[in-house]
Formats: sequence, structure tokens, C-alpha cells
Amino acid sequence: MATSFAAHPSTNISFLANNVIEFKNSVYESYGQGDERLFLRSKEGSVDLDNQVINLIGDVEGTFNLDGKTFDLKTNGLRGNLLDKTISSKQSTLFETEDIEIVSSDMEITQTPLEGIKILFNNVNLDKINLGSRISKGKANEVELFLAKDLIVMKGKAVFSEDNMKIISDEIHYDLSQDRVLKSVNSKIINNL
Repeated sequence: MATSFAAHPSTNISFLANNVIEFKNSVYESYGQGDERLFLRSKEGSVDLDNQVINLIGDVEGTFNLDGKTFDLKTNGLRGNLLDKTISSKQSTLFETEDIEIVSSDMEITQTPLEGIKILFNNVNLDKINLGSRISKGKANEVELFLAKDLIVMKGKAVFSEDNMKIISDEIHYDLSQDRVLKSVNSKIINNL
């Protein structure tokens, strides 16, 4: 994703042994090809220059611009590995786009040539799914979001609330762009009339 980056610490920079830089109240920006951009802000953080790892702590806010879409992220701690191009949080995370809102216990963003960008969430509540969609809420033990495919894969006690019914399943594949369930494994539909 990133071809160049810049960290802009605003105050209190300290250099530690082993090529680690600590900072407070800082901004991290990364620019990729085309309109790809990553912007992160935090209260504290550190950069390990040898291992190319960034750790951000305290009120972390981020904005990602990828493929013409904007994604917002809020968490209390975030780790970015510049070598393998992963971003992860072991803290409660809020991930939003104009179409979806995901609240999870943790999150990991990876990028591979085959899958493109994939975001993995655990212990998930979907609080907004596609503006204007019949599906209003959802939850699952695990959710994979494939950005290039506009696909959500929900696994483990997956539930979608749609108008006056619930779809309960072991696994649900949902196409965001077409607003439809593509696949559902061991499903049960409950009408709430």
C-alpha cells in the first residue's frame, strides 16, 4: 500500500537505544499509488526503525483513502508493520465508511496481491449496513471485509436483522454493492411479526 511515508511529531520526541523513537501528539501519513493515503493521529507512539514498526497509543484516529473510498478508524492502540504492510489493533475498534459501521474487540488490516486489502474483525457488531438497505444490523464472532470485492464474510453465530426478521447462521457472505446475501451456511430465519 505505502510507497512513502512521513511522521510529523508535534512535541516531546525522545530517541531511545536500538533505533526506537518515542513521540507524543503526533501524525503519521503514508502515500501510495494513485489516491491511496493513510493518515493516523495519536496521543503517544513510537517507531522502531530497525523493524519498521509503528506503535500508536491513546485516542488513535485514522483515515484511509483507497480506491476512491474513505474509511475512518478509532481505537485506543494501533500497530503498523511497514515491512509486511499490516495494521492491527488489540483494542476495541470503530471502523466506518459511508455504507457500514463496525464495532469490534480488535482488528487487523492486511494486503496481498491475491485478495487485495482484507480487514479482519473479532467479536463484531455491525451498526449500519448499506444506507437504504433492508438489513439494519448484524453481529458475528468474526467478520472479514474484502474492500476490492465489496464483500463481508461473517463467521460464528452470524446474525442479520432485516426489517421484521432475523437471519441466524454459522456463516454469511454479504455483497455490499448488490445489497444481498450471497451464501448462508446452516441458516435459520426467525420472523418477528
